[in-house]
Amino acid sequence: MTNPNRLLVIDDESAVRAFYRDAAEAMGYAVAEAGNRAEFIEVYASFRPTVIILDLAMPRTDGVEFLRDLGERQCSVPILIASGSDTRVLAAAQRVGRGYGLTIPQLLAKPVSLPQLEIVLEALLIASSALRCSDLQRAIENEELVLFYQPKVSLRHGDELPVIGGEALVRWQHDERGLVEPDEFISLAEDGGLMGALTDTVLRQAIRQLAAWREMGLELPVSVNLSASSLTDLTLPDQISGLLAAESLKSSLLELEVTEQAAMADITKANDILTRLRLKEIAVSLDDFGSGFSSLVEIYRLPLSELKIDRSLVAELDHSDDARTVMRALVALASMLHLPVCVEGVETRASLEFLQSTGCDAVQGFLISRPLPAIQYVKFVKSWTGRAILSNEARTASSAGSVVQFGRECG
Repeated sequence: MTNPNRLLVIDDESAVRAFYRDAAEAMGYAVAEAGNRAEFIEVYASFRPTVIILDLAMPRTDGVEFLRDLGERQCSVPILIASGSDTRVLAAAQRVGRGYGLTIPQLLAKPVSLPQLEIVLEALLIASSALRCSDLQRAIENEELVLFYQPKVSLRHGDELPVIGGEALVRWQHDERGLVEPDEFISLAEDGGLMGALTDTVLRQAIRQLAAWREMGLELPVSVNLSASSLTDLTLPDQISGLLAAESLKSSLLELEVTEQAAMADITKANDILTRLRLKEIAVSLDDFGSGFSSLVEIYRLPLSELKIDRSLVAELDHSDDARTVMRALVALASMLHLPVCVEGVETRASLEFLQSTGCDAVQGFLISRPLPAIQYVKFVKSWTGRAILSNEARTASSAGSVVQFGRECG
């Protein structure tokens, strides 16, 4: 993976370049050097710097000419101007650069001290680590979001534990940072008004994947998390129905998950939308149930087909009588409402056995499997046997990486 922090040093003095290089590399930067314009042209496009240090007093092509050149290239990365010239010249060069649309956050008076350089580069490291809304928008448009699938198994068949579906969990395949977890970009989507686009992308990908799996002979439901904004869009049921019809998929293969918070944002519209989805034979699950009780009275009013009990209530099951009492009560409540129950975040055999004893219908969690890429998910389903969980003390492990939900409103 490409180092996300890349410093290009433009200076005609090799000793100065070495000073910058050693300091920056010690901080985790990748460094490239250019001592003249020809070297700059050769390295700039291929190296794609995220920070540039530019000396003003360069022979043949001086720093101002470089600024003009960078402006013509529409350079958008921070440029640190370094020079032994007086402050007026430095300030004038900064104004010239900004006039060309360049970002020039810092002026470095030579000789530059190591502490001064480290402070400046550290500040840029922190700034570069922050994802931006525009980055996420491009990621959505360029299909950089990928789905992993966490298997869901039934507890209604003794020790068989058959896989009865999976939950689609989104990650961002960033070209520099690798797989970015949802907790790093869901709030970005919320603040930037991108939740609708994000949800739409996940829905479309999941439906395409269902169609691809059907061609392979695998027909298991996949659940997708809806955002709060989705539950105010009265056209949503027809949109989803159209997407399924375009792939000639049965409505029963798609399940939609909503949170208590999302459903309560506009209960009238939510009821309208969820009722129409159920009429189209699309299952609707209330996600994160038990994480908050402000909407408890509304549970029997929503047209639900399942309750998903939040992972926060599972963590204490193995060593807390109170936690087990609460879990029994929640499962019993759901049973009296004739709603199947799925419990998330199951990580131990003891928890699974307890949940099975309560009449819980299904579980998902690390004990069964971590979220898997689409291809590995198919392999897991074909090779899975629940007997391994109930007959062995060792926990089932998977090499697919850490589990992450689609984020607050989206799972």
